[in-house]
Order: sequence, then structure tokens, then C-alpha cells
Amino acid sequence: MPDYKTGCLACGEELIYGKTEKMECYYCHKIDESNVRCKNGHFICDKCHSSAGNELIENFCITTKLEDPMEIALILMRNPTIKMHGPEHHFLIPAVLLASYYNTRKNYEEKEAKRRSSNILGGFCGFYGDCGAAVGTASS
Repeated sequence: MPDYKTGCLACGEELIYGKTEKMECYYCHKIDESNVRCKNGHFICDKCHSSAGNELIENFCITTKLEDPMEIALILMRNPTIKMHGPEHHFLIPAVLLASYYNTRKNYEEKEAKRRSSNILGGFCGFYGDCGAAVGTASS
């Protein structure tokens, strides 16, 4: 996944500065006022711009209405706070699958993925022979 050092955190495109207007954050869907978005129209609020990986995953999965788990996962994995081999995937995979499941069924029960996946240590995948994301999903 790209690690955008400059430009848009969603796609890497150039940022465009203009008049202040209300925009919807690409990740958390919060409406906020800003004067910056990228060439492709993405706006990312300050909270999501500075949040850690698990916080970003949680905010996006709670607010998205998307039903395709691959689409949800790919959107999240484009953000540079989500490292390719980072332990945040132990939470990302169960959170994405549960968000997709709940959105498809229109059933928004309390989500347990963050609490349960937090017990899966970094390096679990390499040392225990099972991907922490799979273990996090199975326990959800």
C-alpha cells in the first residue's frame, strides 16, 4: 500500500486550497468546515488526519454504510497510519467484516472486535503460525 508523505491521505493527489465550506470526512463521515481537499474531492478531518491506526479503523467502521468488506478494507489500508505488516490488521480485519455484516443485515449490535483483538500481540502471526487478523475475526 502506498505511504503518502504529502498530498491526500486517501489517494496521494495534490491538495487544493479554496474557500471554506462544509465537507464530509472521507474516513469518519463527520461534516466539518475546511478550505482544503484533494484534486479527487477527498477531505480528511483533523481528528482522522492525526489519529492512530486503530482509532481510524474504529471511526470508519462505525460510521460507514458500505457493505463490501474488500472496499472497506482497501479504503482503510490506503491510509498511511495502517502499516502493511502492522498489528493494526488484528483489529482491521474483524472490524471490517463486522461492519460489512452489520451493514448488510441492517443490524447494528454492539461491536466487540476492538476489545477482543487488543489481546493479540504484535508479532503473533510470525511466532504462532496463525494470522492475528484471523484469530481476531474468529473471536468476534
